[in-house]
Formats: sequence, C-alpha cells, structure tokens
Amino acid sequence: MFRESISTNLALLAGVSLGVAPALATAGGISGTIGAFDVSDSADLVVQVEYFPDLEWSGFKPRLGLFFTDESSGYLYAGVGYPFQLAQRWALAPSVSVGYYHEGAGKDLGHDLEFYSQLRLNYELSKDAFLGVGIGHISNAGLGDDNPGANTAYLSYGHNF
Repeated sequence: MFRESISTNLALLAGVSLGVAPALATAGGISGTIGAFDVSDSADLVVQVEYFPDLEWSGFKPRLGLFFTDESSGYLYAGVGYPFQLAQRWALAPSVSVGYYHEGAGKDLGHDLEFYSQLRLNYELSKDAFLGVGIGHISNAGLGDDNPGANTAYLSYGHNF
C-alpha cells in the first residue's frame, strides 16, 4: 500500500509534466491558503502557510508547510513541488510532502506520519504575486491500521521574494 501511494504521487508528477515546460520563476516565497479540509465529509475550515526557498534541483523546488483546521487539527510538512508554466501567466504546481499530523478534535487519519499530495493552478498577478486554486489529499499510505485519508480544496495567495 505504501509503495502504491508513492508510485501514485510520482506518476502524478510525471504525468503532469507531459507537454508542458517547467515554470520559469525560481524565486523563493510564501503562500497562504484558506479552504476546506476533508471536503467529502465534515468540510472543516483549513488555513495553510507554505514557504518555498529560493532553491531548485532539476526543476524540483523544496517547500515547508503548516496547516490548521478549525477543529484544532494540525499538519507540519516538508516536500517538493515541480511547477509547470502553462501559459504566460498560468502555472500548474503539483507537489508531494511528508509530515506530522496532530488530530486535535478533528479527523483521525490513522497515523501521525502522513503524506500530502497537492495540485494547484496559479495565476500570476505580477512578477512577485500570484493567486491559486488547489486540491490536495492527505493519507498515511497504509502505515496505520486505518487509512481514511482526507481531501482539501483551497484558494491561495502567494508572494515571491
């Protein structure tokens, strides 16, 4: 099950890459999001912050993030993204991460170690700012006895340094 989840995430990154070029922007920055956590069930409010340093390895960009829900759940994660320029102002930004999940009064995801896959469509407002709409899925990849997973949907605003 764990290998299937990793394979699925890698396939997502590889599949999205067909026919599009890596995004040209390599600046670091920060983004903030607001949306819904576990959209197919309780749809709790989620607030997320991501930091992406001015680093790049063959198009892969590291990221650090943190989200909280209105049910006191929290997730601290690190991962990589691979943004693709779709058109002059549009970019698609898939990413995969691993991190620590704290249930709080929210959804029990079956394990403290969770994997988070995201796909965000960004629109460049200026050289230094973007708006985005995204979806994500968090799962323990079968590490726990129970693996209910949760889907997120969100709007984001980002600023490049």
